[in-house]
Amino acid sequence: MKNRIITTLLVIVCVLSLAACGGASETVTVPAELELTDEQRQQWYDSASQFVLAMNEAVKTGQAEAQMDDPVYGPAFSGWENALRDIGEVQDIEGKSCTFTKKDGTVTVRVKGSRHDADVVFTMESADQAYVVTAITTNVEYSMDEKVQQAGMNTVLGMGTTFAILILLALVITVFGAAMNRAAGRTKKAAGVSAPKPAAAPVKAAEAPAVENTAEPAPGEDELIAVISAAVAAAESDGTLTAVMAAAVAAYEEDTASVKTHRADEYVARTIRKSRKK
Repeated sequence: MKNRIITTLLVIVCVLSLAACGGASETVTVPAELELTDEQRQQWYDSASQFVLAMNEAVKTGQAEAQMDDPVYGPAFSGWENALRDIGEVQDIEGKSCTFTKKDGTVTVRVKGSRHDADVVFTMESADQAYVVTAITTNVEYSMDEKVQQAGMNTVLGMGTTFAILILLALVITVFGAAMNRAAGRTKKAAGVSAPKPAAAPVKAAEAPAVENTAEPAPGEDELIAVISAAVAAAESDGTLTAVMAAAVAAYEEDTASVKTHRADEYVARTIRKSRKK
């Protein structure tokens, strides 16, 4: 409850402070307007009208080029030259408004043309108890239909330009993407041609299935088997199995040296393994 009351009071204080600041700013920033007599207003209107006529004559005769470098009259002559296309021939000039303060002042004259009317606004600043012109602008008055047409044209041009730029960017991105894809394809092809093919893995020879030999033992094989078994039994304890086997084979070859031809079913010892049978 206390927190809600405190929050409400803070909000009220903030609103009151903002209102006070707003009121103070309004009273301080409003300048005091000077009261002018009709004669003074007419003098300002006449001076502005004479300047507009002189500016119009200078633009038509080509003498405005000499004033283009001036920071005040250069933009004034350029703006009047652009507006003169819509104004047409100047038919009459009359005063519209004249306001002055101690710091600045504005004088506006209405120019009636053959095509459109326009307002020429003179902006002045106070300097040494006199007013110096700081800017001159020309505002052409268009009808409502012309304003709508011009706004629509500006919208169409703006949107058309935006879409044209977007389409151009899309085309550029598409072209770059196609170029990058082609470059990547060429790189892959070059890499595939230059890269050496991996060596084929050595294929292991299929192990021949063990074929049980059912042929009858050749003469003398029983003696060899007996000799090998005796040698294996004798060499198990002292580790001289290889030497004993070699001696046994040599002895067997000496016994069968008389046999000059080998039979097709003769056994050849490839490996020698210890028999697990007892």
